[in-house]
Amino acid sequence: MNVIYRCDKCQKIIEHLELGDFSQESLGLNILTDQEKEDIIKMENDTVYINLTCDDCAEDYDWSSVIHNDQIH
Repeated sequence: MNVIYRCDKCQKIIEHLELGDFSQESLGLNILTDQEKEDIIKMENDTVYINLTCDDCAEDYDWSSVIHNDQIH
């Protein structure tokens, strides 16, 4: 089983793991809600893609729009 962590912004491969078997618990994904899992985990054949934001894209992102959003509690 291949597990590929990739940036959902620039598509850069962050990490590539080859595992004998895949379990959400072994990767710490069991703490995510079902909606969060649906948003970031994609499965294709024998490959699991986990979409994250790489450090470069995180630095480039304008967080002020999120931080100053009045709708966030």
